[in-house]
Amino acid sequence: MKLRYLTKLTLSFSALLAIALVSAGIAFWSAHSAEKHLERSQLAYRVHGQYLSLSNHTYQLFKQFGDALMIGDRDRGQGEAALLTAIRGDIRQLRVMIAEEVQLVGHEEIEELELLAQIERKIESVLQEFQRLHTTAQNSDPAGFQDRLSKFLDEKIDADFEALIAAALAEEEEEVREAAAEMQAAIVLFEIAAIAAGVIAALTAVFGIMFLRRGLTVPLQRLLAGAKAVGRGELDHRIDVPGGTELGSVAQAFNRMIDNVAERQDLLSASRDALEHEVSRRTEQLQKLLKTLRESEDNRKRLLADVSHELRTPLTIIRGEADVALRGGDRSTDEYREVLNRTRDAADHTARIVDDLLFVARQESGEVRIRPREVDLMDLVQRAVTTAKTLGGEAKKTVNFETSVSEAKLQADPRRVQQVVTILLENALRYGGESVEVRLDFAPGGFAVTVADDGPGLTESEREHVFERFFRGSNAAIRYDGGAGLGLPVAKAIVEAHGGQIALTSESGGGVQARFTLPNRARLEAAS
Repeated sequence: MKLRYLTKLTLSFSALLAIALVSAGIAFWSAHSAEKHLERSQLAYRVHGQYLSLSNHTYQLFKQFGDALMIGDRDRGQGEAALLTAIRGDIRQLRVMIAEEVQLVGHEEIEELELLAQIERKIESVLQEFQRLHTTAQNSDPAGFQDRLSKFLDEKIDADFEALIAAALAEEEEEVREAAAEMQAAIVLFEIAAIAAGVIAALTAVFGIMFLRRGLTVPLQRLLAGAKAVGRGELDHRIDVPGGTELGSVAQAFNRMIDNVAERQDLLSASRDALEHEVSRRTEQLQKLLKTLRESEDNRKRLLADVSHELRTPLTIIRGEADVALRGGDRSTDEYREVLNRTRDAADHTARIVDDLLFVARQESGEVRIRPREVDLMDLVQRAVTTAKTLGGEAKKTVNFETSVSEAKLQADPRRVQQVVTILLENALRYGGESVEVRLDFAPGGFAVTVADDGPGLTESEREHVFERFFRGSNAAIRYDGGAGLGLPVAKAIVEAHGGQIALTSESGGGVQARFTLPNRARLEAAS
């Protein structure tokens, strides 16, 4: 089982932490033990010194009592009282210190309290004996009193009391020696524990370094070699690091990254090929657009030529009629009227051409002007059909009107809409066959008007240019030499200004079908 590098690192640092905690515990225990032994030793020294103070004060008191018995009490007991107070203070201090030793060491120190009690009782008994001797001193023989006093001092003080004091001092000296020995033993134990902890820590650190390095060096070398190989462009190189460890996961992620890079490179190659293909296609489109622009430029030039031609003819007629009227002598009123009528017709024709050109141009620039209001499309279509039936030269052709609606209310410019129907009918009557069919039907969101003829129809090339200005099909050029080629462009501009659509279709067997749709409500941007 492969251990993860983080697990190895955690185990190593945990071992070092445990050793550090054990070492800290040993150091704390050693310091606490040394402090305890030092405190015990100092307390024993204090008790020893207090016993010496008690012994000194007691011997001074006994001497004071002896002197008083021998030569009399000169200070009336003041010295004895002061010494007695000091002795009792020494006993109290000893009792407090021994209690501290009991708390520090244990109940084994209770024997010192018993010894202190014996010393206290011995002092009290000696004091009582001194009182008895003082009472009998006046009535006794001086020589006999001195013998009793000497015997008392030898037996009670020099023998018993001195033995008790010596035992107490020896006990405290032994206490000091024990505390010093225990302290020395604790120091040795601490040194051994510190050496052992240091050795264990050193061994753990060495083992941890070897443990971590063995699991880190080889995978890192393989990762570095893999990174260099990928840097050289060897995308088929894979890093072989066993899984289950962090570096194994890194190697697997690195291999997946190389796979992704290779896949992305393949995608980039495919995208580059697609981009080259798209560039070629767009280049072809640009070439077609350039061709279209050139054709547009040709159309513009042809437009200028056609406009010049279309306007030159009526203007020539107007100037010719004026020249005829001005040449020669006076003419009759009817002759002048006839000349003015022909001049007016030519001017009207010129005005219509200019008006149609302006309308188409404004529609292309988004500035068309219409005046919508609520109208009945059926009424407009019927009026245009009625007018078409009465056109001169077309009376023999039949115009039929059919509808599937009873009412066709919408918002539109009635004059312009009727102009569209009239243009389609005039084209059908002039260039179509013997019959023209007109229909008014519902359409999605509005209405549709269809004008169909049974004429020779249009070629595919002619259908592509039929809505261009001044374009005239072959059928129109052969059968009718009038017109300016602006009818269908004007119709398209009017329909689109109302938000509708217009289209011409031609069947293979002949005939042209012109159909335009108008919405129920005119677009707001179409209204002036």
